[in-house]
Amino acid sequence: MNPARGFSLMEVLAALALLAILLLGVYSGVRSTTLSTSRGSAVIARLDEVRAAREFFRRQLASATALPWKTREGGMPVVFEGDSEHLRFVSALPGYLGKLGPQVIEVRLAEDEHHGHALEARFAPLPGSQVTVTEGAHDVLLTRVSAVRLRYAARGSSEWHDGWNDPLSLPGAVEISVVPEEGGEGWPVLIVAPRQDPDAVNVRAAVHRLPEANR
Repeated sequence: MNPARGFSLMEVLAALALLAILLLGVYSGVRSTTLSTSRGSAVIARLDEVRAAREFFRRQLASATALPWKTREGGMPVVFEGDSEHLRFVSALPGYLGKLGPQVIEVRLAEDEHHGHALEARFAPLPGSQVTVTEGAHDVLLTRVSAVRLRYAARGSSEWHDGWNDPLSLPGAVEISVVPEEGGEGWPVLIVAPRQDPDAVNVRAAVHRLPEANR
């Protein structure tokens, strides 16, 4: 009868080496899956951010109203300001945002906390209204933005301009182009037309409701 014997040192080392190879393969697979999931989640979050920013522009510009919030020198009422990098207009925000009633909305490019740039919306109550909104309240619409370009067209015109030079009226359409930071997702050009009829508001009469400080 043969005496019982254990594994040799070489057999134990071979088994350990094989186990290490198997564990390394399992770890690589788990790590690859985790990275893929993280990338997928980041892409989905970015798409949601872009979609929300575009919806903000669609909703607020489409519902823009020709209410003056200040006057220029000579008493010229201002209902819309816009150049190639920022715009300001009056629109009503939905109640679920906690900002009821017409607001003066300014959209511009601003530095973010990571020393990059973000597209930012600032809100202020329409002068003379009873709405209580903190002056300078703001929301970040889109992060990781390299540049923004805004263009404007008059109602019934197909000619685009980098600035809006008629403070008494709303533009017929606004074109929004956003350049993301390197590696960021693209932004298809967005064109929004304010729906309000040009004769819906008597702008020169409405300016008399402004407080003296805004005239």
